[in-house]
Amino acid sequence: MAEPTINLIPAMIIERLGCPVLAVCGQQVPVSALLRQHPLLRRYLGRPIVVGVRPEHLQDAVVRQPAAAGSAALVLHGVVRLVRPAGPDRIVQLELADGEGCALPAPTVVARVSGCSSAGTGEPIMLAVDTRHMLVFDAQNGRSLW
Repeated sequence: MAEPTINLIPAMIIERLGCPVLAVCGQQVPVSALLRQHPLLRRYLGRPIVVGVRPEHLQDAVVRQPAAAGSAALVLHGVVRLVRPAGPDRIVQLELADGEGCALPAPTVVARVSGCSSAGTGEPIMLAVDTRHMLVFDAQNGRSLW
């Protein structure tokens, strides 16, 4: 399995009960803090976006190292499809959980996680995404939104 330079994940920012959430493959993650940091994203409420994240910026949420002060983490759920050792780390290929509203097939993501991760093929996994390293693109024209 080749490790991609960046994972590109279709998403949308929507309002749920008056709070903005990032909808990714049927999963919904609160993003109020992210919108405060990047107010341009409010223009994309209800419009398709693409979230970009490098494999090394995804961590197994169960064994995740403490984040730096002021950073927030999004947690995405998936199912492990393949695991291989990579020095002190593990390369994990997973399919994001197929929640309601997910485009079929569910997006595949590659993460470089700690060697302490016990993720195994066919098992569920939660990935923490540090929003400081997340990129967001306009889904229609590919333009970076920050």
